[in-house]
Formats: sequence, C-alpha cells, structure tokens
Amino acid sequence: MDKSKTLVFSEKPSVARDIAGVLGASGRHQGYLEGSDFLVTWGVGHLVTLAPPEGQNPNWKRWDLATLPMIPKNWKLVVLPATADQFEVVRSLMNRPDVKDVVNAADAGREGELIFRLVYGLAGCKKPFRRLWISSMTDEAIRCGFSALKSGTDFDPLARAAECRSRADWLVGMNLTRCYTKRFGGDMLTIGRVQTPTLGMVVHRQLEIDNFKPRDYWEIKARFDDFSAQWFDPKEKETPARLWEKSGAEVLARRLQGAVASVKKVTSAKKKQPPPFLYDLTTLQREANSRFGYTAAQTLATAQTLYERKKVITYPRTDSRHLSEDIHSTIGRRLDALPKEFASFVQALKQKPIGKTKRVFDNAKVSDHHAIIPTEQRPGDMQAWKPDERNVYDLVARRFLAAFFPDQEYLSTFVLLDAAGESLKAFGKVILVSGWRALYERKDLGRGGEDDDADSDEQALPPLKQGDAREVKKSELLTKQTKPPAAFTDATLLLAMETAGKLVENEELRLAMKESGLGTPATRAEIIEKLLRVGYLARDKKKLQPTLKGMQLISVADGQLTSPELTGAWEKRLAEMAKGREEQQRFMDDIGSFVINLVNKVKTERTTVRFTPTVKKPLSNATPATRMEAKPAATPRPDSCPKHEQARHDLRIRGEDFKGSAGKGLKQRPVPASAPALKPPSAPTLKPPSAPALKSPSAPTRESPPTPALKPPSAPTLKSPSAPALTPAPRPTYGVCPACGKGSIIEGSRGYGCNRFREGCSYVVWMEFLGKKLSKTAINQLIAGKPTRVMKGFTTKDGRKVSGKIRMRADGHGIELVEWSGPEGSGGKEPA
Repeated sequence: MDKSKTLVFSEKPSVARDIAGVLGASGRHQGYLEGSDFLVTWGVGHLVTLAPPEGQNPNWKRWDLATLPMIPKNWKLVVLPATADQFEVVRSLMNRPDVKDVVNAADAGREGELIFRLVYGLAGCKKPFRRLWISSMTDEAIRCGFSALKSGTDFDPLARAAECRSRADWLVGMNLTRCYTKRFGGDMLTIGRVQTPTLGMVVHRQLEIDNFKPRDYWEIKARFDDFSAQWFDPKEKETPARLWEKSGAEVLARRLQGAVASVKKVTSAKKKQPPPFLYDLTTLQREANSRFGYTAAQTLATAQTLYERKKVITYPRTDSRHLSEDIHSTIGRRLDALPKEFASFVQALKQKPIGKTKRVFDNAKVSDHHAIIPTEQRPGDMQAWKPDERNVYDLVARRFLAAFFPDQEYLSTFVLLDAAGESLKAFGKVILVSGWRALYERKDLGRGGEDDDADSDEQALPPLKQGDAREVKKSELLTKQTKPPAAFTDATLLLAMETAGKLVENEELRLAMKESGLGTPATRAEIIEKLLRVGYLARDKKKLQPTLKGMQLISVADGQLTSPELTGAWEKRLAEMAKGREEQQRFMDDIGSFVINLVNKVKTERTTVRFTPTVKKPLSNATPATRMEAKPAATPRPDSCPKHEQARHDLRIRGEDFKGSAGKGLKQRPVPASAPALKPPSAPTLKPPSAPALKSPSAPTRESPPTPALKPPSAPTLKSPSAPALTPAPRPTYGVCPACGKGSIIEGSRGYGCNRFREGCSYVVWMEFLGKKLSKTAINQLIAGKPTRVMKGFTTKDGRKVSGKIRMRADGHGIELVEWSGPEGSGGKEPA
C-alpha cells in the first residue's frame, strides 16, 4: 500500500517552490511537486470565484432595472477560465486516495483564507486540513511553521469574514453598478463598497479646492541681532499672527521698526520625542510616496518582492505596528543581518541589552501579523537590486533600528517680548540628545517621524532673561495668502482611507481607529488603482484628482454609498467577525437590506446627469462648470427633490456645493414605468452580536450547483423582504437659525446648518470639535447661543488633551474654546 501523504496548497508557484525546497518535495509534475511525505501544489491567486449574476440565476443575464435587486439564495461558484487546468490539478490531488490531509499554506490573511476555502469547497474535499501561519519566507521560518501547524477550524471566524466580504462586495458591486449604469445611461458606472466612498473623498476635496476663495493677509517679523520674533495678537485665538488689513499692518510694521523690545517672559522645558512606531503596510506606503513618489501599488509590489523572493523583510500586508513578545529573542540575529552601512548603529545598540518596551512589543496590539521588520537573512549584494527595492528595504531597516534607540531630547524655549506696546513671540529648540534621530541626520533621509512638522520659526535662541532689552533692527512685513486644502496624493489618501475620512495625523489615535477604515492595508492600493483604471481618477504627478466622470458619479451617488463612516462601520464588523464577535447571518441580512434600500432609492430617483464617455485625464485646469455637465433644471424644480435637497445641504455643510460655480441645477425626469419600486426591509443595524457555532454542510461538487462558498462554515441565506415600502419621514428641525432668523436648523452628515444655505446663510455647527464628537445637548446649547458645561477630551493640534467650555463664535462661523484648562502640569498653556 502506498504511503499516505500530506498535500500543501500555496497561493502562488514561487511560494510553493520555496516550501517544497524545505520539505524535500523535489519531484516535478504538471502543476505540483512531490516528495516522500508531501505533495506541494498552488493556485495562481484565485482559482475559484463567485459566479456572475447570470451564473447565479439565468434571469439575471440581461442588464435590466426590473431584475434588481439580485440577492442569491444559494451562492454558486465558478472556476476562473484562465486557471481551470490548475484547478483540475488541485482538485485531483485533494481527492487522491493517498492524500490523508491538507495544509493551507496560502497567504496568512483574510484573502489567503478565502482563496483556499473556495478551492477546498468546490473540489468537494472532506479531508482534515491544517493551517500554516508564518510572517517570513526564510527556510527557518517555514520549518518552524510546519512544526507548529494550527488546526484549520481555528480560522473559521476568519473564513466567515472573508466569505462575507466577498459576498458583500458582490451584492453592492453587481447590483449598484447595474442600477446606476441603467438608471443614468451612457458610460459604464462601476460602484464598489469601498471604491465609491474613496472616490467621494477625492471629489469632495476637489470641490473644496474649487470653491476656495484665497484671502490676502500680512505677518510681521521682527529681526534682532541674533534672533527673530513674530508679532501676534494675544486676544486672537484662531490666527493670532495674521493681519487682515494691509494699512493697519503697515502702521504696525513702522511702529516696530527701531523699537526697543523688553523680554517679559522666558519659558524653557526639556522635552522628549520617542521613536516612531514600526511600519504597517499603510504607513510604509505613505512614507514611500512622500519620500520617493512611489504609488501605493508600487510600494506593495516592491515589499512583496522583498518578502517572497529576497526574503529580507517580514509579511508586508499587515495592519500591526507592534511586535509580539516572542520576537524579542530574535532581535539580535536580525540586527546582525543588516547591511554594513548600519554597522555603527547596530554596534551602538549592542552596548546594552535590547529592552522589551510596550511601544515595540505588545501582544495585545498584534493582529494576524506583526509589524514589518527585517528578517534574519542577509540582503547580499544590494547594488544588484532595483532602486525601489533598495529604498523600501532602507525604510524598513532604518525604522527597525530607530525603534530601539533612545528618545530624542531637546530644550524647547518660548520667549514673550513687548515692543511699542505690541506682543512678539520667539521659539527656540536646541537638541540635547539626538537619540533615534541620528539615523536620519542626512538630509536625503527625511525627518524619520510621521507626525513631524518642520517649524521654520524654531531657532537657536541666545541666552535671554526677563527684563532684557533688545532693539528691533528690522521690521519685515510679509504678504501671504490663505491656501486651499491640498489635493490628495497616495500618501494622504491612504491616511484618509485608514481613518475613514478623518485625517488624523497622531499615531496613537490612528492606531485606535484602524479597524474602522476603508478597506484593509492589503486592498487599499488596489482600490486606488481600480479608480484610476475605470477612469474616475487620474494622476497629475503626485496628485490624485477626479475626472469629469468621477465628479459626475459622486453628484448622483447616494450619500450612504459615499459615506466613509458607514463603509468603515461595515469593515469594523468584518474585523469583529474575524475575531468571532460578529454573527455572519446578521451581517449578510444587513448588507442585503442596505442594497435593497439603495436600489429602491436609485430606481425612483428623479435627478439625472448626462454622463460623458470616459476621459482619463485630471481636471486640474478645469473650472467647476466644466467638470460637471449638468442639464438645465426641468419641472419639477430640483429644490423639490428630497434626496438632492439633503445632498446639497450635506455638501454645503462640508464647505462644498453640488452646483459648483456654474450655478446650474441638475435636471430631473419622471421615473420610467419599467422601474417598479421595491419594498425594502428595515434599515440595517451595526451591532456586533455574538458569533454563531459552525455548521458542516455537505461537500459541494463542481458539477452540482448551487454550492456553499466555504467549508466548513455554513452558507447563510438572506431573508426575503416583506416590510411595506418606506415613506420618507419629515426632516426634524432644531429651532430657528440664529444667524439669519428666517431658516430652520437641520441635520447634515457632519454638522447642523441652516436650510436657507441656497439663499446665502452659512451658519453651521459642526458635530465634532478638536477631535471630540459633540453630544446633542452640547449642540442644542451652541445653537441656542449658550456656552456648554465644562467638557473633557478635546485634542489640540499638537496632541495635547484639554478640557473646557465651548461656544459659537460671535460671527456664527465656527466654535471656540472658552474657560479652558490645559493638561495636568501645563500651567494652563493655551491649546494649539
């Protein structure tokens, strides 16, 4: 009797060869390698996928609004034609009599789990399987991984999350792509659960840029013999150094010329800046884009090469920025493997034992994989590498070293002066201990920290004390202009995706928000590339800008589709499911309800835009009028359309406008008879219930659909909607507008504003201020013109926590902090 063997399934041929080399499977066959104990085969990425609409139901082949929504009851799978031969190889191996069990050696992540489970299910395999879960492709890591294989069922929660992600993307993409394409005609309008809100962020940013009106202002720089200071108004909280009237600025500048300034206050404090966290994929992509101009996709591809082929960095598709504690024992060997150019830094670190600090080693903050760090394998001749490979490796190696160096220490000094009755301020900074910054002292290496802002006002101040007098040698009047928000780059768009539209720069806050982002580190680069491929975005050097087609799509897309927050909530539920804390059936019911509601709204939408053929060019030189080709208003007036009334107001509250500067409305037309209204169920909830127990379905076969997509998790079905059609409720109001006295305050997606915004009223109360979400009670107090009670949790621009009361500014444009108190030990220093 032939000896029984273990079949190993890898995601790609190159990885299979590496694994086979370690396992001694050297016999070559068509589509697999064989040894005495192991068979090693592979996929080519996905071999199996969800069937297209016509494969789920023959009646869905035709693109017709009447067939929507398409909600499969039993999900069917198909083999991808391009890889059908390899699937047959894998299927036959899985069912070979001498194969006793299977090892899933696909990429150790959600998508790798899906790739294996789909093949395993469609092949009809019932044999037990185990999981290889490693973060490095070195021979030693592979050997260690096979000596500690995990039970395949341990990853059932991850498989359920992978399955739900795939099905959710199918439901949103297939239904709403068809719905928008047929409803608005013309070019193909692709919709995606993650890609559409990502596009929405870029379009909204472009609208902010288009609608921005620059304003001149002036600043005064007072230059002394050996330092300089800046004029400021201590009573002004928002922009204390800006002067908005040129004539007044000129008078002040003349008054300061030759004046004797008296030092009123000198404050010095020793400060520390810790090393930046280690890289996850998103921060590595952002750094590579900022430093070298690499796209997110280019950095991912390069990192994947360094991981798979050169084996010099760990698994790159990670969202963790910490290391598990068991990695601590390997740090010395990893340091020894670094190139010679780092020898002096390695030697410095080895002067004393490497500490096990929580900033680096924290099991609680490591998800599927730890942060990206160098492996124990020496890089060899790096001159033979491509430039991008050398650059990305240098980023990883330098950040790894920096993590173990001491904090940078510096002396920060603030000087307050009085000259001719005016206030001047000067800032000084003196480096006391370079610490980890020594790794970045060369100018071409950047500053090393992600949250750094090079402050041009910092200088080496001379010794100064209270009462000193200095003459102003030169009073400079600087003419400046307010600037619009910057266009997105790969780096800033990745940050926005990571934080679901909240551009949070603080590292600790970003880490807390990562599970609610758009997509995952492994998918964000592909989302950006897809938006470029379908013609919604275009590159202008490092800038990512919307095309006309992208602008048009967002102008008609439902707010739920473009909401980063809602999409981030879906992603968080998937992350909870992967941990066993979210129920699969409830998630699928909710996503089904979400799709049904949206399809119903779009089919009955009365607004239309004339979409033009795809032109993959940025609109950097276009005006808002030429970006959007909208038809003239028709009866009934657009003002009467509740959806676009809400959409315009939401955009207005964000400082944007659907109409741009052209002032053209969007044409409406009656709903065609072929688009009957659907009866949607109640709106989906976003509550994380407990995880269900696994069920083992019967084994699927390739010839007998319908097929459950994954094994062993059961395949949930969507409940048929039976609730009556929803009638839009009247929008609640929150009193009379205190600014114009005529309109009513209504709720938008990010704030509360006046419903007479079209008539020019710009009153708005934001839902969030200084990083804190405001309660309804606080909102009502602000609208009533009253200060709130003392509240905690405000975060200043430099990351400090402060508390205090807030109130509306006197002009009704924004919120201000009053009666505030600084953090403990700050002495009440004013927040930035």
